[in-house]
Amino acid sequence: VDIQNPARKDIDDLRRSFRFHPLVLDELLIPAWRPKVERFPDYLSLILYYPVYSKERKETRPRELDILVTKDALITVHYSSIIPVKALFDKCTVYPEARSNYLGQSSGYLLFHILSGFWKQSLLKLTRVGLKIDQIEEKIFQGEERAQVREISLAKADVINFWRIVEPQGKILQQLQKEGVDFFGPDVEPYLSDIMDDYNQAVHELETARETMQALEQTNNSLLTAKTNEVVRLLTVLSTLVLPLTFIASIFGMNTILPLGDRPKDFWFVMAAMGTAAILMYFFFKRKRWV
Repeated sequence: VDIQNPARKDIDDLRRSFRFHPLVLDELLIPAWRPKVERFPDYLSLILYYPVYSKERKETRPRELDILVTKDALITVHYSSIIPVKALFDKCTVYPEARSNYLGQSSGYLLFHILSGFWKQSLLKLTRVGLKIDQIEEKIFQGEERAQVREISLAKADVINFWRIVEPQGKILQQLQKEGVDFFGPDVEPYLSDIMDDYNQAVHELETARETMQALEQTNNSLLTAKTNEVVRLLTVLSTLVLPLTFIASIFGMNTILPLGDRPKDFWFVMAAMGTAAILMYFFFKRKRWV
């Protein structure tokens, strides 16, 4: 059973069809804030979160997936579409052979396929994160450091949001692995271990992405600082070169009697002095390797 946007009527139908605790059913109508798994005598209750990327906001946000599973039935409840759940539901609806495969075995087997698709789709989403990081790295070393400051910030926020969704679910999956074996039997242990492997791979890729983003941010900041220092150094050298010229021009601009200035050739003499001072300053900077 798959329920999207649950209403009170849906909860009442579940109450009549199954022996779920009223508190568990009422929780389906209220968005939860934390993942969890609870073991009851006749069923398991799970709350998981699926990462969804918004192209408009350029960020990853969680979508809640509630699962109630008995020995012979499985109910998924969610407020928005979740791709792996919808894909499996559509397969079972359209293709008889898929329906026979997924629904013809135990509910633990069906739970495995839902959770397996859940985490494999999450790994595919991490491929997008990796491609974005590669693009940022390429543009950084193409001289687009300033333009990448915003892109780095958005990518870091995306990785952090992804991490905040995925990481807390590790303990839940570990608990599910333990409770699932007790509830369904030892046959499901390899399937639950496979889910843990996908989860651990997702966590590993997120840690790598997070460390890579930190390194790229530091590299980008270093390149920006180096460019800024280069500009400041150039402006400082130019200002210093102009300083003696300004000084000489200021002296001859004073409204007093000066030793030069009453003959036509004196102007060129002053210009030559200013040029000589500038050349001497330039060679001085050159010798000090400041330019």
